[in-house]
Amino acid sequence: MSQGLNSADIDAIWAEKQKAKKAKRRNRKIEKEKLLINSLMDAFTIILCFLLKSFGSDPVQIRESDDLKLPRTSEEDKGLEDAIVIAISKRAIMVQDNKVADLRDGAVDESLKRDGQDGLLINPLLDALKERVQHLKMLAARTSRPFEGMALVVADSKTSYRLVTEVLYTAGQAEFEKFKFVAAEGAKYGTSLNN
Repeated sequence: MSQGLNSADIDAIWAEKQKAKKAKRRNRKIEKEKLLINSLMDAFTIILCFLLKSFGSDPVQIRESDDLKLPRTSEEDKGLEDAIVIAISKRAIMVQDNKVADLRDGAVDESLKRDGQDGLLINPLLDALKERVQHLKMLAARTSRPFEGMALVVADSKTSYRLVTEVLYTAGQAEFEKFKFVAAEGAKYGTSLNN
């Protein structure tokens, strides 16, 4: 204070320094916010790139090896004109639109099965399929096309896995070796047969 500064001048200088410090702190906060926003933008960009990359990839990847060879499918409808349609509705099993067995609570009555309730073979279905096989073999003998043993299985979405197994087993006993399942496009993910 000996330099000729009075207390008002000192207070003004001190106030200016305080304002400069506050401005510096404010600028640091702004710089930190810019830094945080830039970091956040980088993180969003990385996440977006990851999602875009994984969006196009298949979620289930199964690799074939010598021990695991997957069956092949064809999109063509070759031979479907000789295929027998086996339909499983909520109330009946039908072969070519002819009812062969009634269903109660989604199951075939045990009296219609060869081995009772635990049996897989459905007798009336076997009889109907054998009749159709004889007819198809007779047609194959007259034409140049061999009997393919193809069956189209059309099942209600609520059909139990057990009933589908019984139908496939019975069809196998009637010389059907190839099966195609009919489904509608646009089904919701996760829809499956009940156990």
